[in-house]
Amino acid sequence: MAESSSDEKTEAPSQKRREDARKEGQVAFSKEVSSCALLGGFLLLLYFSGNIMLQAYKDVLIYAFTNLDWPQFTIPNLQNFLDVFLTKGAVIVAPFFGVSIVVGVLSSVIQVGVNLTLKPLIPKLEKISPLKGIGRLFSKQAFNELVKTIFKMCIIGYIGYYTYVENIEQMVALINTNPQSLATNAASIIAIFIFRLFLALLVMAVFDYMFQRWDLEQKLKMSKQEMKEELKQSEGDPALKARIRQIQQQLSQARMMQEVPGADVVISNPTHFAIALQYDREIMRAPRVIAKGADHIALRIIEIAGENDIIVYRNPPVARGMYFQVEIGDEVPEDFYKAVAEILAFVYKTKKKLKK
Repeated sequence: MAESSSDEKTEAPSQKRREDARKEGQVAFSKEVSSCALLGGFLLLLYFSGNIMLQAYKDVLIYAFTNLDWPQFTIPNLQNFLDVFLTKGAVIVAPFFGVSIVVGVLSSVIQVGVNLTLKPLIPKLEKISPLKGIGRLFSKQAFNELVKTIFKMCIIGYIGYYTYVENIEQMVALINTNPQSLATNAASIIAIFIFRLFLALLVMAVFDYMFQRWDLEQKLKMSKQEMKEELKQSEGDPALKARIRQIQQQLSQARMMQEVPGADVVISNPTHFAIALQYDREIMRAPRVIAKGADHIALRIIEIAGENDIIVYRNPPVARGMYFQVEIGDEVPEDFYKAVAEILAFVYKTKKKLKK
C-alpha cells in the first residue's frame, strides 16, 4: 500500500520538470487557437483590403473577356496575358499567404513563447511501431480530438443552417436581380456566416487552450518518489551532503586547533565555552579571535592551551558573549575592550612574574 501511494502522481510538477518537458517539445498548444486566429486574420484582411482585392479580381475578368478574340495566338500576347494574371493574382493571393505565415507564427509564440527545439522531429521506434500506433488511435487524446471534430462540425452545420434560414427570403429575391447586386448580397451573407463561425471558434479555442494546459499539467504531475529522486539529482544525496559538511567542519576545526598554540590567552566558561585571543601591538589594532568552541571543542582548546603553557582565564560572561558575537578571525568588538584589556594585563603581569 505504501509503495502504490508513493507511485501515485499527486504532486504538482517542479520547475525542472516543466523545463525538461519544454525542451522535449511538450507544451500546452491548441490547434483551435491557431485556426481561430487564422480565420480572424482573414476577416481583418477582407475588411481592410477587400475592395482592393475585389477590384483586382474584376480587372482579371475584364481583361480575360476583352482579349478572347485574338486574331492569332502569339508569344507577346501570351506574355501580356500572363503578366496581367500574375500581377493581379499576386494582389489577391499574396495577402492571404502573408497573413497565414504571420498569424501562424504569432499564434504559436503567444501560446508557448519562443521554444526552438528539434527533439520532437527525432525519429523514435515507438512512433513507427504498429502496436504503438494502434494504441494512439484508441488513446484519450485521439478520443478528445474526435469529440472536438464532431462538435466543431455540428457548430458549423448549425451556424450555416441558421444563416440560411435567416436569409432564405433575401436569397430567393436575388434571382431577379442583376449580377452585381447578386454578388454584393451573396458576399454579405457569406461574411455574416464567417463572422458567426469566427465567434464560435473563438469560444471553442479558449476552452480548448484551457483544456490543453490542464491536460499538460496532469501529464507532468509527479509522484512523491519522483520528487525525492529529482531532489537528489539537483541538490545531491542528503546523506552525502551531510557527510561533506561533517568533513569540512572537521578540517576547519583542525586548522583552528593549529592556531591555538599562538594565542596569548584562552578565556573560558570554564567548560562550556573557550575563546583563544591573540594580540600583537605592532601589527594589530585590537586583539583577534583565532579559535573558539563549545563543549568538547572548548575542552580541546583548553587542553592545547595547557600543553603550550598558555594561561586559561575564567570569565564566563566574556567567554559566552564573545562566542555568540565574534567570529574566528575578527577583532574584539569595542564592547569587550575593557574586559579584554584587564584580562591581557593580568596575563602579561603573570608572565612577568613567572619569568622572574
